[in-house]
Amino acid sequence: VRSPSAGAALAELATEEGPGFRLVLAHRPEVVYELPLSGAADLVVAGHTHGGQISVPGFGPLVTLTSVPRHVAAGGLHEVDGTAIFVSTGVGMERGQAPPVRLFVNPTVGLVELVPG
Repeated sequence: VRSPSAGAALAELATEEGPGFRLVLAHRPEVVYELPLSGAADLVVAGHTHGGQISVPGFGPLVTLTSVPRHVAAGGLHEVDGTAIFVSTGVGMERGQAPPVRLFVNPTVGLVELVPG
């Protein structure tokens, strides 16, 4: 569920034209599916998944609570439907519905460096 202001910001991406870098910061990574046009954003940066908090080597996170593919929810820089997306695993963990544990998911602080292309 997104706020009206978030919906307005996403709609504004459809009207932006010309040069410039368009960065979308969002809590949940599935916002990448809500972009109004392919190429509407140059980069989406999101979190929410905590890398799944519990990951099985060779398989990935057991639970991600998002609709992006498991390997994307696990964290890092990926591409979804032609849009670059960086998902941070963060440093914390869910304290509401999930047990407060991280297993095979290192806490991370991501650094994304944008360079002229």
